[in-house]
Amino acid sequence: MPRTPSLLSRLRAVPPRRLAGWAALGYAAAILAGALVGAEITLRSKTRRIKGEFVPVGRRGGDVYLPATPETLSRGVIGIVPLRPSRGHALLGPPQLLGTLVRRRILEERGIVPNGSVAWASTFVYNGTPAQLGLPFQNFKVPTAVGEMPAWHVPPVGGERDAVAIVIHGHGGQRAQALRMLPALRRSGVGSVFVTFRNAYGAPRVGEGFHSLGDQEAEDVLAALEWAAQAGYRRAVLYGFSMGGNIALCAAQRPERAALPLAGVLLDCPVLDWRDVIRANGQRFGIPGFMAAHIGRFVQWLVTRRSGQDFDLVDQLRAAPRFTLPVMLWHGTRDRTVPVGQADALAAARPDLVEYRRVEGAKHIRCWNLDPGGYDAQLETFIRRVLPGVQVQGEPHA
Repeated sequence: MPRTPSLLSRLRAVPPRRLAGWAALGYAAAILAGALVGAEITLRSKTRRIKGEFVPVGRRGGDVYLPATPETLSRGVIGIVPLRPSRGHALLGPPQLLGTLVRRRILEERGIVPNGSVAWASTFVYNGTPAQLGLPFQNFKVPTAVGEMPAWHVPPVGGERDAVAIVIHGHGGQRAQALRMLPALRRSGVGSVFVTFRNAYGAPRVGEGFHSLGDQEAEDVLAALEWAAQAGYRRAVLYGFSMGGNIALCAAQRPERAALPLAGVLLDCPVLDWRDVIRANGQRFGIPGFMAAHIGRFVQWLVTRRSGQDFDLVDQLRAAPRFTLPVMLWHGTRDRTVPVGQADALAAARPDLVEYRRVEGAKHIRCWNLDPGGYDAQLETFIRRVLPGVQVQGEPHA
């Protein structure tokens, strides 16, 4: 009975040119599939829930015991919120691994986090509104030319509306991700407006729902400045996270249209060069460098083809020579979403304007978690420097 040739034997029998053609076709298909997915993620990203994990909580005195997971093992500070938020919230210190459990010390607690509860645990610490910190706030909408953008207003402690920080979340992010920094903003004496931008979750859909990666979203920040001016504020700083940093820089380059004078910009792991981010995120998922470069170029072409995106308009490294405002910049060395090299390049290009904190070991927009006191002190010192005369509330961090 004749033996059936093996697959390897069959492949050896195929002419080399045909094999090369199949390989090229397969490579092209992989490039196309990767580019289609990459373009869709770049153009549209609406995330309803803040990243975190639901875990059972064991408690003994001032210590909390959690199952060992990537989130509970994260370096630095995390927060937990029981499924019934009325029961409380806790800020937890650095982890200590004990077999399959992680022990963390309770640093701050509001209400009670009971033993045996199930809680949301996250490096973003909070998942609600400023009320989760026990702070008064106004839930309102910023009127813009394309609809009303959801926002929170947290007034300054002293009541005098002198300076305001416009806080801008990132691509696929939510306002709650920046609540970690709200106590420091309060101590610095400024009011805060946490604004959502067009085509983000909860905000109006414009056109096809595509992001413009900072350019058009800057119009919503300018509208937030207009609202703040009408609310009685006299000057402002912009505070952007990830893509929100690019939005802040786009808005800062339109001073003639800002309803309030801008005194400075704070940037946490900002996207400064979208082309570089697209290339880096291809390699992040294990794609070889040469293939990631091809996919990246095709993603850029698809994004431009579908939305008309001009990547030069949101290239902040190219725009850096035109910057005029002081910048406070944080970036983590373990950031796999936005390469830290972008922040390095901006700091090197404008040492006259940029105060740079390169945070060893920090992941994307997690710089605060590794050293909350240090981060808060840098934020408060920067605001006192660029907003002289602002009414500092309480004891600022040293």
